[in-house]
Amino acid sequence: MSILLQILVSLIAFVGVALPIYALFRYPVPAEPPVHRQFAAALGADRTTIFENPLLAPILNIGISLTQRLNMPATRKQIHQQLSASGNPAGYSVQEYLAICLVSAATLGAASTLLMIVTGSALALLIGPIVAALGFTIPIIALKDAGNRRCAKVAKQLPYTLDLVSLTMSAGSSFTEAIQTLIRDEPDDDLNQELAIVLSEMNFGTPRANAMSNMADRLPLESLRSIVGAVNQAESLGTPLSTILKLQSDMLRMQRGVLAEKLSASASLRILLPSVLILVSVVIIVFSPLIIRGMQGSLF
Repeated sequence: MSILLQILVSLIAFVGVALPIYALFRYPVPAEPPVHRQFAAALGADRTTIFENPLLAPILNIGISLTQRLNMPATRKQIHQQLSASGNPAGYSVQEYLAICLVSAATLGAASTLLMIVTGSALALLIGPIVAALGFTIPIIALKDAGNRRCAKVAKQLPYTLDLVSLTMSAGSSFTEAIQTLIRDEPDDDLNQELAIVLSEMNFGTPRANAMSNMADRLPLESLRSIVGAVNQAESLGTPLSTILKLQSDMLRMQRGVLAEKLSASASLRILLPSVLILVSVVIIVFSPLIIRGMQGSLF
């Protein structure tokens, strides 16, 4: 009876593994490069990403074919937003980054399971999926961190850029000419790179309000959204744009001053607990000989 039970359990386990694999690979999906990569290759652009690595490309192409079958709208939306916020210097598409997450999950999950089996641990079937899930989230966390760091740099540069645009427009330049001057002077600045995208969209016929709104969608900064809203409102009402930009830069500096005062006021409360711990430690160190003698009964 025990032999039949073992055979039945083995058959159930085999079917449980084989059916999902069959469902995924029943209808083959060609792993074609994304459209932006096809355009880049046609124009002769040279990309140096892991998808061009001859050893990793076949594995990653399998990951791309799998991502085309997965319906993960929330994850796809999150990756798309974080790729935009991070600047996406490598030019990854959402499917490519999902393929990286899947390959990371499969690699770490298989390695941890194999390690547990080799060491004779009974938790191999439990640790493997946990490590695989962790491997899937690690690239997403790294991408989110890169997006947050870039947004912080943009927020820091924003008031100075508004001042420069305002001064340039006050000297007689248009908004487009002022942005072009900034981009020409510092093309590697993160905010100037976003403004270059705005100019490109405007050159392709996108209205300035829509191009600015697209930049606010790429960079999830509340200060940038308020500036874009003020600029679009000034354009619709006919208000001088240089004046609006100057007011917005002054407001951002005032908000920074208020935030700095708030942080300095809370610093005294945050340092209170470490100060008390240090004081208690000093008291214990100073009076520890007397305490030890008192415990030994030889105080006097």
